[in-house]
Amino acid sequence: MAALMAHSWPGNVRELENLMRRLAALCPDEVIGREAVERELGPPAEAALPAAEAEGFAAQLERYLRARVAAAANLQAADLHAEIVAEIEAPLIRLTLAATRGNQIRAAALLGLNRNTLRKKLRELGIDVVRGPAAPAELV
Repeated sequence: MAALMAHSWPGNVRELENLMRRLAALCPDEVIGREAVERELGPPAEAALPAAEAEGFAAQLERYLRARVAAAANLQAADLHAEIVAEIEAPLIRLTLAATRGNQIRAAALLGLNRNTLRKKLRELGIDVVRGPAAPAELV
């Protein structure tokens, strides 16, 4: 539990779910020990943080995608593309809407989408649009 709690979980619940499936598939023992969990998770968040900050977004993304593809290949996952696109698309759309104060026309233009496509994605991803004051500086 300590190793699980110490991990930063950049992939959130999906990463945890993926880890559990990987461990169940790869560990023949009745009880999955700390060593197996640490082996799958890699170094603790404190050790990984400076390296992650130093590397660029493309390198971080590629490292994450390699792990997701490897895990999916082991489990014969079915819609890896849709899962990963949704993981990237949802925060991008949320941040763009925050930057445009909920203005869907402006957000769609920034994203290079037409308004109807943006609205469809909002429904599919379950994103609520809130119109309001300017977004905090860290979101824009």
